Amino acid sequence: MKRAAPQPHPQGRGAADASRLPLHASRIILIGGALLGIVAASGTANAVDPLKTIRAFCQADGRGARIDPLSWLAIADLVTWPLEPAWDHLYLIRGFELSTPEVHDGEVAVAVQYTVTADVRSNVVTPTNRVDTRIVRLVRGEDGVWRIRAPAPPPYLFESEVDDEALAGLLGPSGSSYLSNTAFVWTMLRAAGWTLPYADTNALAASSDFTTERSAEVGDVAVYYDGEQPYHVGIVESDNTVVSATLNGGIRRTSFGAFAGEIKYRRPIATVHATPTPEPKPTPRRKTKKRRDR
Repeated sequence: MKRAAPQPHPQGRGAADASRLPLHASRIILIGGALLGIVAASGTANAVDPLKTIRAFCQADGRGARIDPLSWLAIADLVTWPLEPAWDHLYLIRGFELSTPEVHDGEVAVAVQYTVTADVRSNVVTPTNRVDTRIVRLVRGEDGVWRIRAPAPPPYLFESEVDDEALAGLLGPSGSSYLSNTAFVWTMLRAAGWTLPYADTNALAASSDFTTERSAEVGDVAVYYDGEQPYHVGIVESDNTVVSATLNGGIRRTSFGAFAGEIKYRRPIATVHATPTPEPKPTPRRKTKKRRDR
């Protein structure tokens, strides 16, 4: 089966009718065993003003709403994507600043400057001191509400609210109750016999253990991009579906266009395939010794 690269919906729609597969435990525990200070007030009330939408989103994101499925509703009405990737990386921040909104072709663009203090990936916390600037774009729905347009940015959490070492451990591919998108892909590839080391989204997109293909075949890895940055991965299941790990929906079977952005297909090369296990041979029958009459 081959499938040409699809044209995904720019807002990442298409997951609403997706069937649900068995859920995997995917709750990340923050300091004290619970999220601190998540504001459960109506997001819609803030979302009529684009700047208030961005501020409410960044505050909820900073307090962990996008790494805890029970708190994701705090941002659900502030964004256009129905499914949140099960992130395999995140950033710790001291704070953020918002620029003056700019209007272009009916959309509103706001520059968000994050003061980043650490990069957190699988079992690794890397301290840093830099400013990340992301341009967040908002679109106005028919209900008059401004929402942040897909693709989803990675989570930016307040450093004062989390246990960084615990988060890094939970992002690991094994031994954790949390299953990230790349941990799921790695598990599926290994189950299919591929002897591949674990790789997070960035590493998987550039790994020499894969080739990049223009069309998809069953078993390929679908890598979703936000511009030039890969942000989500899944396994091609059929002509029309991809299976991937999400935060708020567990393991989901969706259309290719359920996540926004360009898709590139990565295929494991034959040299990393495990030696097939030989089929068991039937146990030879033992010959019955004839008993001699005495």
